[in-house]
Amino acid sequence: MPHYHFNVKRREGTLLDPDGMDLPDEAAARGHALHVMSELMRNANVRTRAWRLAVIDENRGACFEFLFASYDDSMAHLTPELRSSVETICRRHALLTDAIVDVRTTMLQLKGTLARSDRRLYVAAENGRRL
Repeated sequence: MPHYHFNVKRREGTLLDPDGMDLPDEAAARGHALHVMSELMRNANVRTRAWRLAVIDENRGACFEFLFASYDDSMAHLTPELRSSVETICRRHALLTDAIVDVRTTMLQLKGTLARSDRRLYVAAENGRRL
């Protein structure tokens, strides 16, 4: 049976799902992901709209990703045009966040490379993974 992990991507970083879950197929993983999102959004504020739930398989390959804003029932009263605008803004915010995280990670890797070239100790890790 396939094994899936459900990671929450947010501005402060990615919350990794260390255990994951065995599910029969990708359709079941999608259903579980939607359930997880609805639970997380139940008492959430508007800042969670730019969060994403990334689903990965047992080989750490990306399966799919859901943007919280696309499933936020608190926006049901908005016109379709306005709701679409909010989703677009949240999606762009999330992409910008990803770019910033990538730049920070690259900077840490660069600092480590420079320290090693000078034969100095430098240890950097992100989510428990050495950079």
